[in-house]
Amino acid sequence: MGNPRWSVFAGAVIAAVAVTLLSGCLGTAPRGGSDAATSSPAASATPLDPELLGQLEAALDEGFAASGMPGVTVGLWIPGHEEWVATRGVSDLDSNEPMDRANQSKIGSVTKTIVGQVALQVIGDGTAGLTLDDTIDRWYPEVPESNAITLRMLMNMSSGIGPPGQTQLDRICADPHSTITPDEMIAIGAATPREPYAPGEGMTYSGYNTFILGRILERTTGTDLAALIDEHLLKPLGMTRSRFAPDAVLAEPFNRGYSEFCPQYPQPTDTTDWTNHEAWAAGAMLSTIDDLHTWGIALGEGYGLTPEMRTARLEDRAPGSIGAGYEYGLAVNVHVDPDSGCVLDVNHSGAEPGYGAHVQYFEGSKAVLALIGNGDGGTGEAFGDVLRPLVTVLPTSVAPTSIDSCETE
Repeated sequence: MGNPRWSVFAGAVIAAVAVTLLSGCLGTAPRGGSDAATSSPAASATPLDPELLGQLEAALDEGFAASGMPGVTVGLWIPGHEEWVATRGVSDLDSNEPMDRANQSKIGSVTKTIVGQVALQVIGDGTAGLTLDDTIDRWYPEVPESNAITLRMLMNMSSGIGPPGQTQLDRICADPHSTITPDEMIAIGAATPREPYAPGEGMTYSGYNTFILGRILERTTGTDLAALIDEHLLKPLGMTRSRFAPDAVLAEPFNRGYSEFCPQYPQPTDTTDWTNHEAWAAGAMLSTIDDLHTWGIALGEGYGLTPEMRTARLEDRAPGSIGAGYEYGLAVNVHVDPDSGCVLDVNHSGAEPGYGAHVQYFEGSKAVLALIGNGDGGTGEAFGDVLRPLVTVLPTSVAPTSIDSCETE
């Protein structure tokens, strides 16, 4: 998603989470109801410390109350320990059906990490003849300064292509079932005023970058983006409840979404059947909390990437910080210890009308934190309200605030 509130929000929430952090083996659990927490120990898994469990539950209560979302599901997976998966609230305001970890949701801009990792796989294997330094004038000469914008710049948001702005939100509110095409969206992006810096010399979060990247992947491989995502990630990782879905058709069971973005509709309004064509490569994925756990590991470990691409995605960061040590790498937020230069965690958040999501992989502990919610609070920041109390209670053994050595086991 790329409207002004979401564009700013993607960095702002991460920065807020980072500030809080600086201050402060897949299991399957039984289905839980509202206000339920579930845990399924794997073989030899150590129970989580009871004090930490209590702190997590209290933090989730606090964050959920502050968010105003109808429902939320949160998971924390620490290798060698029992998982913590908890729900609050309801997935459907009409039926009062409780949130459930099995429910599918729209995950918004977390999609960018998936498309970016596919791109890095394709570039790394060399079969499409792409490199990070290819300029986009080969495919989209109509984009201003296209002869200086590289695939690397599309992925780390340093191209200078302007954000979609208020006009995108207005379009969505006027036609929430739009079937606008990726190339039509790219044409809008090409006509959007550039940011006031040369390509590669700044950072502006804009979904148009990922639209262009997605179409270049399609045009060079001869395969549509959904099939590329399935082939490279979803099928080999066993993410059977995830789908690239511009049509936004959710599979049962799913969370209904509730948005307060469009003033002409009831507040909140049910956005479950609103399409994702305006988001496409920038935000059209559907997933579940357990698939986000799987994805968090794959994202953190650089699944399917060559050593060169694995290094590039973390080191080729856009100039300028998002905030509190967070910078934008190749399709992922990178949290760096400013003293040692070591990576503390990688993460991304996402928001679509009526939905929010977050996934975070902690480099030292290899722990994963994930969240899915079915509201936006009218700002897109509702899931940030849930995250902030949670990250304050994570012990430094899970989420270190500094690392002396960048070598991890």
